[in-house]
Formats: sequence, structure tokens, C-alpha cells
Amino acid sequence: MMKTVEKRIIRNWLYSGLLLIALMVIIGGITRLTHSGLSMVEWKLIGGTIPPLNDLKWQETFEKYQQFPEYQKINTGMQLAEFKVIFFWEYLHRLLGRLIGLVFIIPFVIFWIKKWFNPKQKKQLLILLGLGALQGFLGWFMVKSGLVDVPAVSHFRLAIHLATAFGLMCYIYWLILSFTETEKRTNKTINKLSQYLIIALLIQIIYGAFVAGLKAGYLLPANGGVFESVFGYSFRNSNDFNLLNNSFDIQAFHRLFAWVVFAITLIIFNKTRKTALAKVGALVLGLTMVQIILGISTLLLSVQIHTAITHQFIAITLLLSVVKLTYFSSEKSQLNA
Repeated sequence: MMKTVEKRIIRNWLYSGLLLIALMVIIGGITRLTHSGLSMVEWKLIGGTIPPLNDLKWQETFEKYQQFPEYQKINTGMQLAEFKVIFFWEYLHRLLGRLIGLVFIIPFVIFWIKKWFNPKQKKQLLILLGLGALQGFLGWFMVKSGLVDVPAVSHFRLAIHLATAFGLMCYIYWLILSFTETEKRTNKTINKLSQYLIIALLIQIIYGAFVAGLKAGYLLPANGGVFESVFGYSFRNSNDFNLLNNSFDIQAFHRLFAWVVFAITLIIFNKTRKTALAKVGALVLGLTMVQIILGISTLLLSVQIHTAITHQFIAITLLLSVVKLTYFSSEKSQLNA
């Protein structure tokens, strides 16, 4: 039986990793909004840790960047000082990714040697490390798509990369909850509704990535009526309707589907109102309302960086809150009790 102090140490370890991944997602968003993601054209696991340290190295790095489409088609004439700014964000993003790997792997090995994990926990944590490695690969897979003819990453690869990051955070938080000495409040109805909400949020996150990848957040209906202004969709006589590639339709779906998410959270709030899960239900509803306001503000402010990043941060907080609601309303016993 695992000791309480050991559980607390493991929880703190997992929390630190979770917070770092959340920070990684936020910095990834800044990297995208500052158009910095394609500034590093090489992938070196060890050598990439050290940035250019003198003028010669900086010039060599800049010359490599100049050989790729983003410089040739978009940033022609960019000066070295400007390049250093976009290089900083991508370098910081990748450096944090390496730090996260160390934060997970080193304590994991130590705890394994100390025999703090039972067989089931070992499998769960090995899966966690595997997901982390997959996320690193997907990051490069995404960047690689923008180093060819078109200087923009694939919005499909961006969505996969972002959804995997959110899924990884959910998995870590579920493990953290399983190491928590808290009684569950089983409720089949709430549990089922919270699962539906997780699915809806993942769809919304994927379409948020599509909006970001296609820069659809800058598209607002001009002189639209009430329906277009509130819901973001305009009926038009055209044959280009496409929820996977058309920027207008993708942004419209993202805005419309937000109201589906809101409706589900209202139902959950009503179902939890007189139960032991009332506080979590109220939190989920409150975060959803804040998220919708931030989404609208992001569009109205033409994707102003601070608003857009806050929108992304609340998305993380909301999803983890729903994971908590799902966990504590489930019938299954604690995973690691």
C-alpha cells in the first residue's frame, strides 16, 4: 500500500508536469500569434538546446532560415534583429519541451527504483511517457509541413498537435485525482453528461486549432444581421461550403458550436445544483461563460494577443474542470487507491 507521503510527492510531481505542459501550450499560442513557429528550420534534440551565442552563429542561423519559403515569400528583407525576436519564441517553446521531458523522466526513474508504483501505475505512467514522446514528434511533424512550398503549417497537423496536448493534460490530471484521498459522489446522469461535454469541448478545441491555423479569427461578417453577428454564420449561395478547409465555415462552426457547449453546461449546472458536485458544476458553467466572452472579444479585437492567449488558458482550465467532474461522478473505484 502506497504511503500518504509518497502519494503527495507523486501528486506534486504530476502537478508540476501538468503546469509545464499548460505553459507549453500557452507559449505555443504566442509562437503562432507572433508568426515565430517556422523560425527554427532544424530539429536537433541535443544541439538545439544551445542557441546562437555570437554574431557569426546568428548569421549562420539566419541564412538557413532565408533558404525556406517563409522568408522568401513573406519575410523577404527581414533584418537579423527582427529574426531574433521570432527565433526567441520558437526556441523557448522547444527548450520548454526538453525541460518537460526531464521533469517527467528523471523523477519517474527515481520513483521506479524506490518501488513506489504498483504494476498498474507503472503501465499508466509508461503510457504517459509515450504520449509525451508522441507530442514531441507531432510538434516537429507540424512544423515540417510549413517548411515546404507553402509557408504555413497544416491546420490539420496543428489540430492534432493541440488536441494531443489537451488529451495529455487530461490524462495527467486524471492520474493526479487518482492519487487524491477524496470520496467520490457517484452520479450516472452527471457522469454521462460530463463525458458528452468533454467530447464537445474536444471538437471545439479542434475547430479552434483550425481557426488559428487558417487565420480565420480575422474574418468577421461585414454589415451582417443579428444572426450573422451573434452566431457568425451567413447563408450564401455558393458551392464552397466546407467544414474542413473553408475559413468562413470553420469560424462559423466554431462560434455556433460554442452555444452547444453552453447548453450542455447549463444542463449540467441544473443537474448538479442540489448535489455534492454543485461547486464543480457552477465552476464549469462560469468558465464556459467567461470563455464565450473571451472568444467574442478575440474576434472583435482582431485576435489581440493577450485576449487570444487568455482564451486558450481558460480552455485548458475548463476542460480540466470537466475532467474533475467526470472523475468524481464516476462509479469506478479510485485507480490507484
